[in-house]
Amino acid sequence: MYQFIENSDRSISLHDCRATAVGLNGNVLSFTFADGICIGKRHPRNTYGKTMMTGQAQVDFILPQDDHPESNFTCYVFFKKKNKTVRKVFSIEKLARKMREKGHTLEFLYAYKGHDSIIYECVMWRKKKPYSRECQLVITPAGTSYSWNELRPDKTV
Repeated sequence: MYQFIENSDRSISLHDCRATAVGLNGNVLSFTFADGICIGKRHPRNTYGKTMMTGQAQVDFILPQDDHPESNFTCYVFFKKKNKTVRKVFSIEKLARKMREKGHTLEFLYAYKGHDSIIYECVMWRKKKPYSRECQLVITPAGTSYSWNELRPDKTV
């Protein structure tokens, strides 16, 4: 259980944060960030005057209630094949399995927010060559919550 839960991303960023696990429970898509997420210096809970990391954190995307919540999530992973790039779609289950069994992590770089959807540009880090692959997440959430227990004054951004 987490001490702090925010339903707004105001002064919260996933930029350069690495998710170490993902899962779908009902209509809640959860990413676990073992090293935390970024809390901006203007966030009301941040009294340090600097952007800093939290301890372990979780981000929950509440997907719209329907029979197929996974239809509100798409993960594209890009592979180099000879002289071209191929885009493959990973299901939530496949992404979770890669993270759990192979130790892959997902580094969030940029977020593009539209009317209904969020596009995250990410890097999937792997333990063997090639050590990284570009990927893109497209999520259509009905809501989002950011959860953590403490700020880490020793980990400023």
